[in-house]
Amino acid sequence: MADRQTLSGAEKAALFLMVMGEEFTTNVFKHLDEKEVKAIGEEMTRIKNINPKLISSVLNEFIGAINGNNMLGGSGGRFFERTVSKAFTPNKADTLLNKVESGNNAAFFEKLESLSPEMLVNFISSEHPQTIALILSNIDNDLAAKVLKLLPENIQSDVIIRIARLDTVPNDIIVEIQKILADQVSSVGEAGTKRSGGPEAAAEILNQVDRQTERSILEKIEEDEEELAEEIRQSMFIFEDLIQLDDRSIRALLKEVGNDELLLAMKTASESLKDRIFGNLSQRAAEMLKEDMEVMGPVKLVEVEQAQQMIIKTVRRLEEEGKIVVGGKGGDDIVV
Repeated sequence: MADRQTLSGAEKAALFLMVMGEEFTTNVFKHLDEKEVKAIGEEMTRIKNINPKLISSVLNEFIGAINGNNMLGGSGGRFFERTVSKAFTPNKADTLLNKVESGNNAAFFEKLESLSPEMLVNFISSEHPQTIALILSNIDNDLAAKVLKLLPENIQSDVIIRIARLDTVPNDIIVEIQKILADQVSSVGEAGTKRSGGPEAAAEILNQVDRQTERSILEKIEEDEEELAEEIRQSMFIFEDLIQLDDRSIRALLKEVGNDELLLAMKTASESLKDRIFGNLSQRAAEMLKEDMEVMGPVKLVEVEQAQQMIIKTVRRLEEEGKIVVGGKGGDDIVV
């Protein structure tokens, strides 16, 4: 744990209450609101070992000086569970415990995202496809796509199918997965968060992989799950879907895209998409882009796809900001 100067108020309060004992803490909790109890509880559950010097320093700050030392045995999580159970009714205590547990869980998958794709795939490749699906659906889509590509080809489509079929995951399942990975990634984090899967989650991951991997996975899914494959395809946004954007949205997107990136991405674009883009540039900018395209020599397909993926990411960012609109493939307009 950090020194006293770097501790937050909630961390200091957690340490102080653990030293003061269960009865004292129970009475304190009765006078706090739920938000305060939750904040202190989250810090308690993170405490594994207590440094006596740090305790002394914190106590001096709280009460000036204290005689004796009521150091506790056991973990902070167990301490919080006992005291909150005494302070509140069973239903209220369960609610608070679940909130604290969920709050702590948020760190686990965030910590996994600090790993390289190669390291993460080493941790999870031997796990059941359902476990892999749950993990990939809860981490950054770009990282999930890189991990998916590194997985054995014979399980890639199975994992995507399971992601597409995932619903909200019970917290006890998340905890069980943490236990499975604990020995391997103990230095990375301790908890997790839960996110729904579904065809949209599967599509978001596939949107980040290269075209060849995407096609291969979808073709394998289509062999046995034709309807599911179509659902995933309907949820995907590909470069050619830019043609669905209205003129205002295309212009907003073009302001965010560099000329070199656009030049590469349009190498394989359809004539109709090219016309839409040219039509939303100034005459001079359109003429310059056409000239650059005419003199551009052969380029690697992977470079073209990477440029297109970067533009798709820009679309998704503008989607989150609510700045552009695209017609949904199902016929309804959605904000992207």
